[in-house]
Amino acid sequence: MEGLTYEKAEQELEQILDDLRNDRIGIDALAEKVERASKLIVFCKEKLASTEKKVEEIIKTLGL
Repeated sequence: MEGLTYEKAEQELEQILDDLRNDRIGIDALAEKVERASKLIVFCKEKLASTEKKVEEIIKTLGL
């Protein structure tokens, strides 16, 4: 997932969800899309956790 940003991952997840809701994903592609969505979710969770840790470290360094 090199070069992927949180925003791009979120947009892709929204597109997959929209496609699922509107029956634009055929049965043949369903498993592939669900697998991609699960990887994007893990990426977003890790990015959020990493960002939270960095912000906490900055705040700690500032003594706030």
